[in-house]
Amino acid sequence: MDSVRLNQIGAACLCAALAVGASWGIAHTAVPEQIPAKPGVAIPHPVAPAGASIDDLVARASVEKGHAIADRQCAMCHSMAPQGPAIIGPGLFGVVGTHVGDIPGYEFSDALKAHKDETWINTTLSAWLKSPAEYASGTKMSFPGIASETERADVIAYLNSLKPEAH
Repeated sequence: MDSVRLNQIGAACLCAALAVGASWGIAHTAVPEQIPAKPGVAIPHPVAPAGASIDDLVARASVEKGHAIADRQCAMCHSMAPQGPAIIGPGLFGVVGTHVGDIPGYEFSDALKAHKDETWINTTLSAWLKSPAEYASGTKMSFPGIASETERADVIAYLNSLKPEAH
């Protein structure tokens, strides 16, 4: 087969691909995709009992669920290992009970340093996890927060479990 014939076959394939792409584009422009009024499958969101405090929710929380949420949402920036290194954010092993903005080896933003008299307990952790930007306006952390109180309680229960074993 000579090169002229190969060029003709290549040009035909290219023209066919362009024709398919153009007709797809015209079809989707002429007949726009309809977005359903409501989703076909409802995704349940955990709901906290009315009037329950964060301490009550943490007492009933799931460490396993909190671990899964932390793996999905925290582990890309924070180490959970004992004496784990600061990644983008500080290591979180043993953070519960420490002063805000007081983890050795990590330089905190002025927004968090302003809270240095506070301690990471259930209420402060819940406020932080709900919206870091609201808790400490000007924080370097770009995490949008966890809206669900139940999921925040699960994460806090998991963080509470990250502490050195007592001997």
